[in-house]
Amino acid sequence: MREFLDRARAAADSSGRPGLGPMSDWEVFPFEREGLQARPLTEYAVPEPDRTRTPEACGTCKALTRDDLVLHVGERLAVVRPGGFNLPFVANVVSRAHETLDDLDDDAHAEMGRLIGRTYNALRALDGVGNVHVNKWENGGGHLSVTLLARPLGVLQLRGSNLSVWADMLPPTPAEEIDARAAQVRAALR
Repeated sequence: MREFLDRARAAADSSGRPGLGPMSDWEVFPFEREGLQARPLTEYAVPEPDRTRTPEACGTCKALTRDDLVLHVGERLAVVRPGGFNLPFVANVVSRAHETLDDLDDDAHAEMGRLIGRTYNALRALDGVGNVHVNKWENGGGHLSVTLLARPLGVLQLRGSNLSVWADMLPPTPAEEIDARAAQVRAALR
C-alpha cells in the first residue's frame, strides 16, 4: 500500500500538505477555511508501533470496575459511560474482557449489534437529543469500544462526522445532568 501515501504526496502542495478537501466547505465544518491548513503527511510506519495498553493501564478496564460508569452488563459486552463529556450523553459499548473487535466470535458480534441498537434507542429517547452517532475507532488501546455520541436537539451545526471535533471544543456537561441521564439509560438497558 505504499502507493497510497505516494499518490497523496504527489497531490500535496510544495510543503507536503494535502488540500483541505470538500469537507471544509460543509456548513457543519467546525473551522473557517481561511488560514486553515492540513499538517504535512508523515512517513510510513510499517510495521505500526504497538500502542496496546495492558489491562492495568486500560481506561476501559478501569471503567468496568466502577458501578457509577457501568450502565449495562451483558454476556461478553457491557455499556459504560466516560467520567465526563461535552455532549448531552456519550456511551461506549465495550468488551468485558480486554479484547478487540478482531477477538470476538459470531455470538459476540450478534450481542454487539443488539447492544448498539438498544443503546442507540436509549440515548435517542433522552430529552434534548436530536440524533445519535455511532463510531468505532479502537486505535491501539487493545479494548473494543463502540462510541455512541448524542447530539443536542436543534444544534444543527454539530451534525455529521465532525460531531466529535465540535464536542472537544464545547464546555463540559454538568455532572448532575450526566448522572440523571445515566440513570435513564441504565433503566432503559435493563
